[in-house]
Amino acid sequence: MAEKKSWKAESSKEKKKKVIFDHHLCVNILDKFIDFAKKKMTEKALDFFIKWVSRIGHFGLLAVAALGFLFAFIVAIRSNSFNAFLYGCAWVIVVMVIQYTAQKFSKAGEALIKNNPALLSSKAFIDCIGFLALIGSVILLVISFVQTVQGAGIQTLIIGILWFFLLEFFSFVAFNPGSITMNVGKGASAGQEAIGIVVFFLKGAMKLIPIAFGIGIFIGFILLFIDFISVFSNEFRVTASCANARTTATQIAFIGLLPFLSYIFFVLFYLAIDVIRAILAVPGKLDEVIKKLKS
Repeated sequence: MAEKKSWKAESSKEKKKKVIFDHHLCVNILDKFIDFAKKKMTEKALDFFIKWVSRIGHFGLLAVAALGFLFAFIVAIRSNSFNAFLYGCAWVIVVMVIQYTAQKFSKAGEALIKNNPALLSSKAFIDCIGFLALIGSVILLVISFVQTVQGAGIQTLIIGILWFFLLEFFSFVAFNPGSITMNVGKGASAGQEAIGIVVFFLKGAMKLIPIAFGIGIFIGFILLFIDFISVFSNEFRVTASCANARTTATQIAFIGLLPFLSYIFFVLFYLAIDVIRAILAVPGKLDEVIKKLKS
C-alpha cells in the first residue's frame, strides 16, 4: 500500500510538472526568440545603421536642394515667371541651413543621451517592449499594404514602411539599453521606476531621430522626384505638381529640422523630469538629516 501511495505521489508530481511545462511553453519559446533577436540586433549593428542612414539623409538633402532648384527653374521657363526662379534659389539656401542645423544638433542630441543616465529595476519591461516593437512593425506593414491594395493610396504604404523601420530600430534600442545609457538594476523606488520608463521612451525616440531623418529625407526626395516628372506634362498637371511639390517641400523642411526640434523638446521635457526627481529625493534627504541630528 505504501508503495502504491508513493507511486501515485510521484505520478501526480510528474503530472504537475507537465502542466507547468505546458503552461510556460509559449513563454519559453518567446524567450528563446528574444534571445536570438538580441544576438543579431546588437548595439554595434544599431550604430552602423544610424551612421549610414543619417548619411543617406544628408546626401538626400543635397539631392533635394538640386532637384528643387531644377524644378523651380523649369517651372519658371514654362510659366515665364521670375518668382518661381527666386523660389528655387531660396529653397537651396533653406536646405543648406537645414543641413547645417541637422548636422550640429545630431551630435548634440547624442551627447544629451550619454550625459543623462537613468535607472530601471526590471529587464523584463525592456524585453517586452522590444518584442512588442518587433511584432507591431510587421503588423503595421501588413495593414498598410492591405489598405494600399484596397485603394488607400501609395502614401499609406510609404507611411507603413516608415513606421516599420522605426519600430524595428526601436527594438534595437530596447534590446541594447546601454546604447541610451539606461542602467538595469535593483534599488529603484516606484516613483524612480516610473521616471525610468518615461526616460526610456524619451531617450529611445531621441536615439532614432537620425534614422527618422534619413528615411524621411529619402522618401521626400522620391515624392519630389515624382512631382518633378509631372512638370513635363500638360499645364493642368504642372499646376497640380507645383502644389504637391510645395507640400512635399514643407514636409522635407520639417523632417530636416527634426534633430533641432527633438533637442529642444528633450531639454525642456528632461527639465520637468529633473524637478520630479528632486521632489522624490526630498524624503530620503530629510531622513539623512534627522539621522545626523540624532547622532
